[in-house]
Amino acid sequence: MKRISGKRIWATLLAGTFFAGTFLAGAALAQTPRSAAASGAQRTSGDAIGPYNKQIVDPVAADRGRHLYATECVECHGPAARGTDAGPNLVRSNVVMHDRTGSELGPFLKKGHPLQSKTSSAALTTEQISDLSHFLKQRIDDALKRQPMGDHINVITGDAAAGKAYFEGEGKCTSCHSLTGNLAGIGNRFAEPVDLQQSILFPTGRGRGGRGPATAPVLLTVTQRDGQPIKGELVFIDDFDAQLRDSAGKLRTFARTSGTKIEKTDPLAEHHALLDRLTDKNIHDLVVYLETVK
Repeated sequence: MKRISGKRIWATLLAGTFFAGTFLAGAALAQTPRSAAASGAQRTSGDAIGPYNKQIVDPVAADRGRHLYATECVECHGPAARGTDAGPNLVRSNVVMHDRTGSELGPFLKKGHPLQSKTSSAALTTEQISDLSHFLKQRIDDALKRQPMGDHINVITGDAAAGKAYFEGEGKCTSCHSLTGNLAGIGNRFAEPVDLQQSILFPTGRGRGGRGPATAPVLLTVTQRDGQPIKGELVFIDDFDAQLRDSAGKLRTFARTSGTKIEKTDPLAEHHALLDRLTDKNIHDLVVYLETVK
């Protein structure tokens, strides 16, 4: 029998250990749900990404998304994104749940989805879709916090006197609302203060929970050179054309030329503008004040 030196045996054992380690490492990578490279593929510049199954909400982006949602989505999906008779619950949407800063929401919206302004979602930018994703993820987080296992959100933390002052002054609420008129008994209309808060931030005109009669439509008045004003419900408007539906139900399209005057009347324009001015203190003060109006 040929004798094998100790050095050769030691070299053979080392080689076996190396190949076994390489094989096990490869097997482990094959079983990893998502590799580092795959994880990096989901990351876009400026986005905060948590673990592979969790998107970390950027509050600044979510605030921009809130404004977009109020302008384009709230009438169908409700103030808390929990749906209405006209649109599904987005908090429970599989597309939203699996989305990572637009990874699922983007392709869905780019196919074209009708928006509140009567335009197509295909025109939304990548940045707008990412902002909308952060806003909807924030709504999901808020919903989870309100479950029994989480912390109940307390929005009764403001000052009623300050809310009254804002309502009658800086907020300009009395230009459209009256506590003895359309807001009479407002404090009794909502099951929880958070619902009242949502109705201020995202008014739909659909009543409690986002249901009820739809809000008044956005109107257009088109006056062409030497012509009579033509009025109707807004269907579409961009930098080049405007389209409305007149009282007879007929669609009419107008080119936006120098001789054509177009006036847009949005009954919720002040509420949309209010989103840019409201602070956290303002909204909490308003909720506390309106809660007293029974």
